[in-house]
Amino acid sequence: MVFVKKHGLSKTKEYKVWKTMRLKCYGSNLENRYKGLNLWICDEWREDPEAFVSWAKQNGYQKGLELVRKDKNDGFYPENCVFLEKKETCKTHGMRWSRLYNIWTQMHQRCTNPNLEHFDRYGGRGITVCDEWSKFEAFKEWSMSNGYKDDLSIDRIDVNGNYEPINCRWSTETEQQRNKRTNRFIKINGESKTVAEWAEISGMPYKRLQRRIDTGCEEENLLSPIGYQHQENLLEIEGVRKTINAWAKEAGLPFSTIKRRYDKGIRGMDLLKKGRVQKIDEYQLTLDFLD
Repeated sequence: MVFVKKHGLSKTKEYKVWKTMRLKCYGSNLENRYKGLNLWICDEWREDPEAFVSWAKQNGYQKGLELVRKDKNDGFYPENCVFLEKKETCKTHGMRWSRLYNIWTQMHQRCTNPNLEHFDRYGGRGITVCDEWSKFEAFKEWSMSNGYKDDLSIDRIDVNGNYEPINCRWSTETEQQRNKRTNRFIKINGESKTVAEWAEISGMPYKRLQRRIDTGCEEENLLSPIGYQHQENLLEIEGVRKTINAWAKEAGLPFSTIKRRYDKGIRGMDLLKKGRVQKIDEYQLTLDFLD
């Protein structure tokens, strides 16, 4: 009778790595074979788990590391193998945990995953990713040749167009904000720009400029120095004139609350009340913004 020598390694993690390696190369289930390729294991390791376990212990194996071939076109043998963290073991491009790979993934998700929150803005209205970028390597090559940096994001030049090389660029957050479909364009001195662009040009805070626009400031006064109070923004309540912002601070209410009430036809001290206020009758609308 022939006795098979027991190695006593079955419960060790190094043995499980060896067993997985064997299944990838020689497993009877072809679907579990490593990418269906004809990989091989050196004679030293193929039938001797003890030799592999000994090598693994001497070459830095720890829990959480994966066995990787340096040359992915070659087999499993000591000179071609190393243990690496999972984030370093991507089998094709080595960037699976990188920011660029995440951008590529999210780009595809926006166009194909109906469960995504903003799918209606992308795939839901027919935006697609070109066939060329179905593989990350092609997207990476284009990105590196077209100014990719870690502080930039991918932006479609034509917001109604697809994700493809001729319609994409790497932009700053400010540039992306200017290119949104929902952007509001304001004309000053015959020149039309987004609110963000006018704010940048004038040095005025974006929110202040937006507030002037919302409260009806005349075109010629939109870029006036901070501190200027245009007439349309002065509200008279019981004979006292103040800006909406001043009334809001005094009443402890948000600016938007008073503005919204005014737009609904509410006037006088009702504008400054806490809690919900109903629209008053037309005959009570005696106070208004100054002309």
